[in-house]
Amino acid sequence: MSEKAAHDVTDWPRERQKTGVLIWISFLTACAFSVLLFAFLDPLTIVDAINSPYIDSRNAGYAIGFVFLWLHGLVGGWLILRLVRRKRNWPRRIEH
Repeated sequence: MSEKAAHDVTDWPRERQKTGVLIWISFLTACAFSVLLFAFLDPLTIVDAINSPYIDSRNAGYAIGFVFLWLHGLVGGWLILRLVRRKRNWPRRIEH
């Protein structure tokens, strides 16, 4: 990478960085919890609970469970970001 190309790189805005981190962390969390969930639960029980004639395979149960866990992680992470926001305008100290 040349000197000029290295200086032309622009940083992402803060909100886009937060969104990217939120999606990535929730994806990794869904991966880990999918392993734990499906170690103890057969995916066909999820498919049977939905009772849809279009979904009839174990792989569909894995996919449904993973998407559910991923969305659950996204919602939880988004709530955490909203509840733990930092105050941006600190009061200035008045000097006498």
